[in-house]
Amino acid sequence: MSKMQMLFFAVGIGVVAFLFLNFVTSIGLQKNADALIVSNLKIISDQTNSDLLCSFKQTSIPDKLVHGVGSAPFFYDLEFVTQEVLTGDSFNPPVNTLILRLIEHKASKDSSKINVVSARSITSEAEFILIDPSFLADLTPLNESTYKVPTISLYPRAASTQGTAAAPNGFVVLKEVVNGRKFVYIIPCASEKEPNNCLMNVFRVGCYKLKQKPDKTSDTLIDSCFNIILPSTDSSLKTKNYTWKDCVTMFPAIAS
Repeated sequence: MSKMQMLFFAVGIGVVAFLFLNFVTSIGLQKNADALIVSNLKIISDQTNSDLLCSFKQTSIPDKLVHGVGSAPFFYDLEFVTQEVLTGDSFNPPVNTLILRLIEHKASKDSSKINVVSARSITSEAEFILIDPSFLADLTPLNESTYKVPTISLYPRAASTQGTAAAPNGFVVLKEVVNGRKFVYIIPCASEKEPNNCLMNVFRVGCYKLKQKPDKTSDTLIDSCFNIILPSTDSSLKTKNYTWKDCVTMFPAIAS
């Protein structure tokens, strides 16, 4: 075999090895992305289908996916999308779908360049209510633009790099049954930097719901599913029937 032939042979082997490594890496990425989507969708499904009038579960998501030996970390966005499949009437409740998508994180927001790695969905008579992550910013009130939005996106890597509760690395699934109807809330939170952030965000959503009641007084209780155990100043846990007065005290911006 001539030197030129040997060179071509070596290059060919290298190309084959490179393609094989890329193939194995892509399989690993797909498997890890599917596993993350399935595990989080199961948490949501379990809460949605529980027999309890109030059901609560918080979870965190990793800041990256590792998908092969020597591979660069894969940074992603976890996207939640709600869709109404069937409009309800006086005899039948509406049917809704919640879609989870794992998308490669890119600086560009050009929709034509979105790389969806994995996606799954669940369908339920429950109404899915998504809370936009932007309300995590200090002194930012919940309003029509951040409460019950059609889609939200979590970028967990930001929680690790920014070190702030304004960058969620997880979420709370909270189910509430009102007059026989199920409502499932997806509430972003940052448990990595502030361990009590998830609980406080649940309470804050409860305060926003109470704000909408025109006949409330300072002693009006927030809805029971949101009246949860909160940390006290000495880091212990306490149970209290929180009221609108507590909401205004703890979240002054919510009264604005």
